Amino acid sequence: MDKGNIFFSIRRLSGPYKFLIESAKIHSEKLLKKKLEIEVCKVRRIDICAFFLTLMIIFKTNFFSKKKIMNIDIQNYNISRYAVPEIYKNYNTYLSRISFFFESIKVFYSNIVIFRQIINLDKKKIKAAFIDHGMYRNGLVIAILSNKKIPIYTLGYPKGIFYFINKKKNYLNYENIIELKKTKKLKNTENNVAKNAIRRVIDKTDTIPWMKSIKFIKKSKKFDDITHVIYAHTFTDAQMLYGYDGFINVYDWLDFTVQELTKNKKNKIMIKAHPGFFHSKFPTKNMKYDRKLFYKIISKYEKDSRIVVIKEPVKNGELLRDLNKNTILISHHGSAILEGLYSNFKFIASDAAFWSSKFKLSNSWNTRKNYKKVLNKKWKELKKHSSNDLYNVSFQLFCNPLSLYGKYYWQQIISNELKIPRQKVYEDSAFLFDKLKMKKNKFDIITNKISNTIEEVQA
Repeated sequence: MDKGNIFFSIRRLSGPYKFLIESAKIHSEKLLKKKLEIEVCKVRRIDICAFFLTLMIIFKTNFFSKKKIMNIDIQNYNISRYAVPEIYKNYNTYLSRISFFFESIKVFYSNIVIFRQIINLDKKKIKAAFIDHGMYRNGLVIAILSNKKIPIYTLGYPKGIFYFINKKKNYLNYENIIELKKTKKLKNTENNVAKNAIRRVIDKTDTIPWMKSIKFIKKSKKFDDITHVIYAHTFTDAQMLYGYDGFINVYDWLDFTVQELTKNKKNKIMIKAHPGFFHSKFPTKNMKYDRKLFYKIISKYEKDSRIVVIKEPVKNGELLRDLNKNTILISHHGSAILEGLYSNFKFIASDAAFWSSKFKLSNSWNTRKNYKKVLNKKWKELKKHSSNDLYNVSFQLFCNPLSLYGKYYWQQIISNELKIPRQKVYEDSAFLFDKLKMKKNKFDIITNKISNTIEEVQA
């Protein structure tokens, strides 16, 4: 084999990645019509140049001022876009300025190290690559390698495993790749399928796979006097997943939203806890920390009688039925928006969502200034959504057989072949497959089946 034909991976072949990387390699070999050899990136630990560049950033940003931290570029790549979400994976960065400072040093240094390593690769030898978790430093790797116009394989909500080839002159940010694009108008039959899918999610919450382990409680109280409902999001995972909109994390976004709405004494506000805060079997400890941060932020407003807080896991469908139809719903991003729109509510949401801003769904914003203006609009001043756009997004999200909800999603394939419950594959994938004894022919069957489900997306 020609040693120059490399299938590059940022991940080792362990856990679920042994299936994903091999599947992507099989697909790329068919696509390129040549055999490839997997090469796993060995990240350097010490880089003197990266150390001095980090020092320069410290002084340039006034010791990592939040106002300046998003403006760090290296060779025309915005490194902040990927470093900042990584900083906020650490719970302590929310609590202490000192923790934020030292975590920023560590994260920016490691991001610069990987940037310098990838930018200096002999990219002529790399024919394709598998790179996941593009919302963090791996997003830099995607941006750099995709400029070579090679197939990049990745995965991320709302899609399954897929590949793309950058056909544009500029590099692509992660959100440009994973967002749902506006397609041609759906057929009537497809519209009906999309309607049924949304209705199923509203009526049966555990249609969403990660909701199956959450014990929801019943709420029977009517909330006729509520003017705004704010949907909280998780704080320590995947900040700025779909891009930057003026807020570097959803903790700041939530705090800003409540502060702004309480300026109007006529407003009565509900803050709804994210169901994930109560996920007892989530693969990481994030949810425990998210719950603590949620309680921290609502404690600032517990004496305000105009604020109602739902601190338990309550199904969104039940809540929507208990609200006045003139209630304004507010979310940063997420599928709760689609549920609210289907129930004929008006929504305020970020442009940084998992669908293209070309869809007419919400009253959106892309800067703090714009957001403030939208928040202060009355219900009558807010736009209604396009039903066609709602069903288009819902069809792509809930009805794609290759995505999270589909029967050919990679986790479902593994579940079927190994006779392991899908939920266990989701919740224990990091450890499950390293303990599992499997014959090579079974491994080959699984990887070939996953390979056949890999779709191309237009970035």
